[in-house]
Amino acid sequence: MQTLYQPYDSPLHRLNPLSKLLVALPQMALMLVVSEPWTPLAFLALTSLILLTLGRVTLRRFLRLLAPLLLLVILFTAFYPFLVRQSLVEHTRLLWQWGPIMLYQGGLYLALVTGLRILALLASSLPFSLSSDSADFVRALVQQARLPYRIGYSTLAAFRFIPMLQSEMAVVQAAHRVRGVDSQPGWRGTLERLRRSAVPLLTTAIRQAERTALAMDARAFGALPQRSYFRRMRFSGWDWAYLLGFWALSAALLLALRHFGLLGPLHVLQIL
Repeated sequence: MQTLYQPYDSPLHRLNPLSKLLVALPQMALMLVVSEPWTPLAFLALTSLILLTLGRVTLRRFLRLLAPLLLLVILFTAFYPFLVRQSLVEHTRLLWQWGPIMLYQGGLYLALVTGLRILALLASSLPFSLSSDSADFVRALVQQARLPYRIGYSTLAAFRFIPMLQSEMAVVQAAHRVRGVDSQPGWRGTLERLRRSAVPLLTTAIRQAERTALAMDARAFGALPQRSYFRRMRFSGWDWAYLLGFWALSAALLLALRHFGLLGPLHVLQIL
């Protein structure tokens, strides 16, 4: 399965995936309810600090990761002022009008706040996604979150079909090119390539699923309610330190923002 994860020896990589998830989820929930730009900026800075220090992500790679997110947010911010409900911003200054299309100062402000919220929300997932192996995450869910191992390992086995099918797709398309099968450009050609590749891919997927099922049966997968593990996932003192440290720092940030009047009211779906 293709993910952002890259193996590396850093303090963030050595943490339990569940501790990183428990840090990211409250942060994401907070970004859904804030109404001022300072809170997303503060947590964006905190996330960047975690990645650059604990994650040992280089500044160049961090900027490359952030670039597509920034582009998405800029595009969103450019169009959003025209989609805001007029009753929310009509009391602010009218900056531009072309027929029924009006641009209010309040609309620009809401677009900026919403763009920063989206950017902070997406960035909050990076410490988890960059440093957590999917197999370790499933192991932690099974061993510590009490997820039934039949569901956890079956899901992991299904995810591992994705790179196999991508590789098989490339082989099928290469075989078609060797045989001189012509392909039209554009969406018609794409649909034709998908139609020609569907049957070989389906055949490969069924054959691989049968092999995987036989291998799982041979290992008595699911025969017992409990199973032993070759690799044990543990919630160490460093995990608790990371978790409690982040929550304490987040609480301090929120109190500081509130003290200086920068927190603003918390709303759910305020601008829709």
